[in-house]
Amino acid sequence: MAVGDRKRWNDKWAEAGRGSGNRSALVELIEPWLPTVGTLLDVAGGGSRDSLLFARRGLAVTVADVSDVGLIQARQRCLAEDLVISTIEIDLETEPLPDGPWDVITMANYLQRDLFASLSERLTPGGLLAAIIATETNLERNDRPSAPFLVRPGELTERVPDLEIIHHSQAWRSNGRHEAHLVARRA
Repeated sequence: MAVGDRKRWNDKWAEAGRGSGNRSALVELIEPWLPTVGTLLDVAGGGSRDSLLFARRGLAVTVADVSDVGLIQARQRCLAEDLVISTIEIDLETEPLPDGPWDVITMANYLQRDLFASLSERLTPGGLLAAIIATETNLERNDRPSAPFLVRPGELTERVPDLEIIHHSQAWRSNGRHEAHLVARRA
């Protein structure tokens, strides 16, 4: 990732402020299968509120993100509720994912196609992967994200051939985006 991308995300989260990080639908998506103990890696989740919600559930949460501003905000949200998370400032385009193994890996609104094999490998046996990514159909109503950051129909399931698909859907969501939702389990 170029230095410009890190700056862009830092600027975005600095402008949004600590209290305004968006909450994705990840928590609701994975809720029926989410354990109440274990380790969770939130990939590119620094600016969202998901880490706070997962930590409230009792999970040991690690957030990996390129934005140090987003990571600071994630830690502050948790500290405000006497919860602790770990954060890793990482450029996933040039550095490998944290080793794990992880009981749960989540990823929302971030698409790096070559990362999926690593996600599967880093799950514990029985571990869960949950992902939410906008689809190409989203361009029918929205200019963003642009085409390189969108999945084609069925692509998420193709990216995790070694995992058991528990849930997969593609639809227009209440947030106005056409998204693919995936929950998969390692055998």
